[in-house]
Amino acid sequence: FFGVISSSPVQRKLFGEIKSPNYPRPYPNNNVSNWDILVPKGYMVKLTFRLFDLEPSESCFYDYVKITADKKNLGRYCGQVGSTTGNHPGIKEFVSKGNRMHLAFHSDFSNEDHGTVIPYKGFLAYYQAVDIDECASNNAAEEDERPLCQHFCHNYVSGYFCSCRHGYQLQSDKHSCKAECSSELFTELSGYLSSPEYPHPYPEDLRCNYSIRLEKGLSIILKFLEPFEIDDHQQVHCPYDQLKIQVKGKEIGEFCGRASPGIIETRSNEVDILFLTDESGFSRGWKIHYTSEKIRCPQPVPRDQFTIIRDLQPVYRFQDYFIVSCSTGYNLVKDNQKLLSFTAVCQADGTWHQSMPHCEIVNCGNPTELTNGAFNYVNKPADNNYQSVVTYTCNEPYYHIVTGKGGDRFTCSPEGTWVDQDGQVKTPVCLPVCGKPVKPVIEFQRILGGRSAKHGNFPWQALTRIHGRSGGALLSDRWILTAAHVILPKGAVENNKSLDEVAEEVEVFLGHTVVDELLKLGNHPVRRIFIHPDYNPTDDYNFNGDIALIELKRPVTLGPSILPICLPDTTNTTFYMDGHMGYVSGFGVEKNFIANHLKYVNLPAVSREKCQRWLDSLNRETPMVFSENMFCAGSLLERKDTCQGDSGSVYTVLDTTSGRWIATGIVSWGIGCAKGYGFYTKVLNYVDWIKEIIRED
Repeated sequence: FFGVISSSPVQRKLFGEIKSPNYPRPYPNNNVSNWDILVPKGYMVKLTFRLFDLEPSESCFYDYVKITADKKNLGRYCGQVGSTTGNHPGIKEFVSKGNRMHLAFHSDFSNEDHGTVIPYKGFLAYYQAVDIDECASNNAAEEDERPLCQHFCHNYVSGYFCSCRHGYQLQSDKHSCKAECSSELFTELSGYLSSPEYPHPYPEDLRCNYSIRLEKGLSIILKFLEPFEIDDHQQVHCPYDQLKIQVKGKEIGEFCGRASPGIIETRSNEVDILFLTDESGFSRGWKIHYTSEKIRCPQPVPRDQFTIIRDLQPVYRFQDYFIVSCSTGYNLVKDNQKLLSFTAVCQADGTWHQSMPHCEIVNCGNPTELTNGAFNYVNKPADNNYQSVVTYTCNEPYYHIVTGKGGDRFTCSPEGTWVDQDGQVKTPVCLPVCGKPVKPVIEFQRILGGRSAKHGNFPWQALTRIHGRSGGALLSDRWILTAAHVILPKGAVENNKSLDEVAEEVEVFLGHTVVDELLKLGNHPVRRIFIHPDYNPTDDYNFNGDIALIELKRPVTLGPSILPICLPDTTNTTFYMDGHMGYVSGFGVEKNFIANHLKYVNLPAVSREKCQRWLDSLNRETPMVFSENMFCAGSLLERKDTCQGDSGSVYTVLDTTSGRWIATGIVSWGIGCAKGYGFYTKVLNYVDWIKEIIRED
């Protein structure tokens, strides 16, 4: 009798292990155990033994493991590795075709050999789910009564799907394919069409409909190619399969057999070819080459000598076309409308779909006006037609022209645009000329006091009114260079205002040496103000970073009375050498009275050592800061200096190499008026900051 009978279902896992009872200890006597291995559908089971140690016997009569799958016995196994009796599985792999496998273990009443009990360990088996390749011919599922894929089979993990050849459609059973020829449409002027699989036998049960649809004015010609072969009967006309030709819904022929219809001229632009077959036959079918003929249109004739008909043909038929263009420098015109292109198409009724255009010379329109400049026509009479030429100039000497590589000469191009000699359309610009006054200061001798400036001596001079009268200098045509303390005075209550609020209050006057006349010329409204970040309005003893930029809302027009000053070359420090003469102009205080006329004074630059010694000699309780961003100028012997009201004006020097006047300093601070050296912001150290702000704008 059997001591234990057990059955263990194994869950639908992709892998796992199965052990004999009590494994790894010896298995019990009189035991029957069963395992049903079930993996997900679409997988098969692969089983291997990692250890197998059962009592050996002939035909595995005593103890054994029996494996079944797919209703088949895969073997009965027992024994030990190397035993002469039994049937040891070794490294054999057991594979099912479906997703199930069954293991049965059986042990008898004892494991003795000549009275000695032998402890057999049993077995350890591993199983895993392996994807079934349903598309392999030997793996067709026996339980599945559906046919294999008729055309193509595609395997994927845990399943498969079918597809069909081009021209066929997968049917609802997802396995069989049927030719899809029920609504074939041909619209080309010529082409080929044939029965499915031609020249091989066509499939059964076809309902094919081939439609040729061409434009009106075309006649379709059908030419049947060899071989032509459709099932027929000797006594009955086309009883099995039929090829029918219909023209605009009317049948003109029904064909079968082996005699080709040859060539059929349909005289129509609409033809339907119907092909019907039954469920049997091995005929090879048919193939047609269809072509078409076109109606003729009149020969096109140009309207003028500038009209060009591209690739003129001797004959034009329906759907042929011709393209018209013009000679270089002329435009296509039709019904007073400019055309980018023109194409005429021969219609079904033998006429062109639109009439011939004519050609008119290109007109570029008026050249672009230059701000502070002009253009002049080179050609006579002056017009804006193709190949006309203009040259651009600027209002010299106050502006200079900047052009591309193509220069200042522009020609009316075939495209209708004015272009330079490099073919570029970018118009030149007129940029301000700096540091070139029409009436420069001519005296260079040392003078004892301020002099009245003549009209045009200092055309960059600006009068600013913010917290009183102060100065500034024009840079470019919309920027004023001045001192930061002019905008935000040291210790002033007004400093709690934003720069935008201050900009609304600032007044800027340019263009005259007399204050009364200057005011009559009008204020130039301010857009924005920039103050250098190093400037600290709360520190009364440190004027470091005392520089500011005022941007005007609109550029000013330059002339003899208004002209910008130049910025220094950052590589040239000679202008700050001891004794180098410079000029300062301004509407400041003269003899304790506010000046009504622009004054100027020439002052020598002083070495840093002299400036510092003089400051030290004052023995002030809190000394003024003299940084590397400052320099001083003036004379301890001569009582001349810049004074209150001159703040923000610039210290200028003449660059004898270029002949231009350069702003090297800004009136910043001093100890009284004409009582020693004056101190200036060193513009050289701030050139990059100035250019960065102006460039961003």
